[in-house]
Amino acid sequence: MPKLVINGWFWGRTDTGSGQYLHGLIWELYKALDDWQIILLTPPIYGDYRLPAPPPTVQKIRAPLPFWALNAQLVKLAWEQQVAPHWAQLLHADALFVPYWASPITSPAPVAVTIHDMIPVLLADYASGALARAYTWLVSKSARKADAILTVSQSAADDIIRLQKVPPERVHVTYESLGASHAPVTDEEELARIRDHYRLPDRYLFYLGGFDPRKNVPLLLEAYARARQLAPDLPPLVLAGRLPDPDDDWFTDPLPIIQRLGLSDHVRVLGFVPDAHKPALYTLADLFLFPSRYEGFGMPPLEAMACGTPAIVADNSSLPEITGGVTPIVPTDDEDALARAILATLANPPAPDALIARANAFTWQETATRTAEVIRAMVRNR
Repeated sequence: MPKLVINGWFWGRTDTGSGQYLHGLIWELYKALDDWQIILLTPPIYGDYRLPAPPPTVQKIRAPLPFWALNAQLVKLAWEQQVAPHWAQLLHADALFVPYWASPITSPAPVAVTIHDMIPVLLADYASGALARAYTWLVSKSARKADAILTVSQSAADDIIRLQKVPPERVHVTYESLGASHAPVTDEEELARIRDHYRLPDRYLFYLGGFDPRKNVPLLLEAYARARQLAPDLPPLVLAGRLPDPDDDWFTDPLPIIQRLGLSDHVRVLGFVPDAHKPALYTLADLFLFPSRYEGFGMPPLEAMACGTPAIVADNSSLPEITGGVTPIVPTDDEDALARAILATLANPPAPDALIARANAFTWQETATRTAEVIRAMVRNR
């Protein structure tokens, strides 16, 4: 029986995109590779009591780190470049799968690596420090040596081929799916509980995401202010997502912008919201706004659509591809176009059934099937 070793650095880390991807994929991958032995390699930096159990036929091994890697700045690098390939050799693996951009420079087994996006290369301020630049150089070099590169959209694949200078036949689009179950919430008691918990208005526009520069939150607020000028009875705007540290001026603090635009009575800032609350928050919203400048996949708009809520996105990267033309698309960084799209979509929203159908087109079963095909072919052609 062939063996697949999976780098499980992000196992148990469902607060990250890479963790959600690993968790969603592995519960279908073990079925798609039912004639393989799958071994999930996890680091010793989290207590085992914190880590969820993998699927029943997947073996989890907690691998030790070398003594020299106990320094916090070296531990992840040591895991990726030494521990994972060493255990692949120790276990006589037929393939090593790294589900995030960190494949080893050398490996005793064929390597498949998932690159979710090209943010550190395309957006220089996301890898501006010397260590970040060195790490990006290292993982770029290792990706070019990988036997197969998986990615989550055709847009990301095009970026990888262009920027990493790898042959197109080595890059495979497998897509991904929702990190947790999302569907319209029909339980009126649950909706009332969430509305009461966050003191939500009867109607609102919604943003859920980060406050880093590419998310374009200042433009979102400017566009909302412009839309209010055109329609003074516009529903309030609700912002959700972990707020930045007040001392970190790289992230956008929305509060000063809200005050400057005179929106204090019209914009609510919720801060962090748990995953369990998100479906109801999306369901209750009239409209989801996501003017991001770059996304490898674009999960939040898909989550909103899965709940039957239209999403307005910008016309860049993967966003038009993932939303599939069933929800409005506006020019990137065009404040006036976004403002007018808000009013037009509220007046004539797309059919919820079309939104839900598009979101449901992405499944972990399909992602796992494509991933398994790539791994089998990689080993067969090595």
